[in-house]
Amino acid sequence: MTDLQFCPEEMARAAALTQRFMADYHAGLAQRPVYPQVDRAALAKLMAEPLPEEGCRVEDLFEELDAVILPNATHTAHPRFLPYVQPSPNAVSPFAEAVAATLNQNCNLWTLSPAANAVERTVIRWFADLFGLGEAAGGLITSGGSMANLIALTAARDRHLGSAARGAGLQGRPAPLVLYTSDQTHSSIDKGVSILGLGADHLRRIPSDDAFRLRPDLLQDAVERDRARGLTPFCVVANAGTVMTGAIDPLAALAGICRAQGLWLHVDGAYGALTALSPRHRQALAGIELADSLSLDPHKFLFTSFEAGCVLVRDAGALRHAFSTTPSYLAMEEDADFVDFANYGPQLSRGFKALKVWWSLRRFGSKAFARVIERMMALARQMGAQAEASSAFELLAPVTLNCVCFRLAALDDRGNEAVLRRLVESGKAFLGPARIGGRFGQRACFMNLRTTPEDVAAIMAEIADLGRDVSCRAENTDPEQAKVL
Repeated sequence: MTDLQFCPEEMARAAALTQRFMADYHAGLAQRPVYPQVDRAALAKLMAEPLPEEGCRVEDLFEELDAVILPNATHTAHPRFLPYVQPSPNAVSPFAEAVAATLNQNCNLWTLSPAANAVERTVIRWFADLFGLGEAAGGLITSGGSMANLIALTAARDRHLGSAARGAGLQGRPAPLVLYTSDQTHSSIDKGVSILGLGADHLRRIPSDDAFRLRPDLLQDAVERDRARGLTPFCVVANAGTVMTGAIDPLAALAGICRAQGLWLHVDGAYGALTALSPRHRQALAGIELADSLSLDPHKFLFTSFEAGCVLVRDAGALRHAFSTTPSYLAMEEDADFVDFANYGPQLSRGFKALKVWWSLRRFGSKAFARVIERMMALARQMGAQAEASSAFELLAPVTLNCVCFRLAALDDRGNEAVLRRLVESGKAFLGPARIGGRFGQRACFMNLRTTPEDVAAIMAEIADLGRDVSCRAENTDPEQAKVL
């Protein structure tokens, strides 16, 4: 046997160790602390190790996993891990990851991955059909919503620049391009504006309404004002689920403005677009079918393991216009039955991420995802209702999708920060921070397949208890006197 390969016996041992690890990890997950008591000495020792000259046994690797990695890991599949739009993976994803790694397909040229090419095209077609984008739509699987947004904005920019996109680019323009979005938009749009050379000065943040949705009237005013100043409006980014509160912008109204003004409409649906799988929640996304491009994340409401994003464009030609290249070392005869995804985005080397998305939908079916999405929404409504029903809590935003932003009413920002810190450090639950309207609170986002209504009740009780304790310490009062919390 040559270097870097296992003999059949070691392959069998590695497979058995992996199988045992996966089974034991999931069986004991609920008993682990969500957040670890970080052993800084152990991690410092790990980081100080020199590059090994000789290898070790595969058993040694799993022993180190048990001794160092697991005790210092945040367990994102724990039923009380709720800080971000970050799900626990569905059951088939880890197996799809292993298969994809074994096959090691490079999903750039179709000749390097014919079957993977067909799988990815199938997934893209399913998504394009789900959102009604039409027969000319195309796209590709990405690392996540940030990359999907960047690809879409590149297509929007280059569609506007036309033939100048590959030559003069932005350098040859006397009138700067201007992009519009709400004040609730994800930070990936800021990064995209910088990467694409548009400049932060040409990103317009339109104020949102009381429900944290972009206001069409203010957008219309901003576009007209910029045109009068000699600038060039070219794109609007709408939200199908804002990162903080889950708000959905008025997509149909924004699409009407974009059509009238000749602007590209990109919908950042990385958070909430895939709630369209639920007939009960699909109407909230009305107008999404009018988008010129759309980002979404299978590693959110399809519960695949990281990474799996997706970008869709109404006209696949816009992606080819922005990204197609034909160096001689990649020149291959085109085939009408396949797509060279290297010409649809910035990456050349691309892994087989589409497999876990395909397997997830094939194994469970869309109706199962609809049921889970509705269960996540119900958990959020339960927590929101508990917060509204108790004088101890105060909701900071409407419960739109599956996240809840609230605070302890009797504590100031510093007290609420202390409660959140102590909750996370206890390992009992992991919620995230929320600063809304200048006020600090806690944020729970229900993306975990193991979370139950009992978990919700227990988390709220724990936060209330911590609030009483923090209040007592601040006021140096008896805990019994703080029960008004």
